[in-house]
Amino acid sequence: MNTLFKKNHILIIDDDEVMRRLFGSLLGNAGYEVLYAPDANQGRELARRFQPNLILMDIDMPGTDGIKASSRLKNETLTADIPIVLLTNSDLSIEAEKWMKEFSIIDYIQKGINNDEFIKRIKSIFDAIENKPSKK
Repeated sequence: MNTLFKKNHILIIDDDEVMRRLFGSLLGNAGYEVLYAPDANQGRELARRFQPNLILMDIDMPGTDGIKASSRLKNETLTADIPIVLLTNSDLSIEAEKWMKEFSIIDYIQKGINNDEFIKRIKSIFDAIENKPSKK
């Protein structure tokens, strides 16, 4: 993936400013570079422009929800290869598996997760991305 940023750049797309700031602060303190978008349209534009290494996408947003936005990102040439992790307040085990297969979403994280566990999950997601065999 050709990216303008080093290998730890994350875009958070979430309409909840408190969640954006909380997750962004945790990620920043862990050494990640963070971009923020308050809705799916701005998120898609930032993803196209900056090509982050990972997108954290809230599922439940007004207007275009995270599932529709993920689908659109995966269908656009510039953003198709950017890994997406869904953020949710719900337990999505069955739905998430379906969406993960259908839209190539790599994982989901519940918003109520412990701060340390959140960072561990993000690190393990990056490890999985880095160790994934190339499609080429």
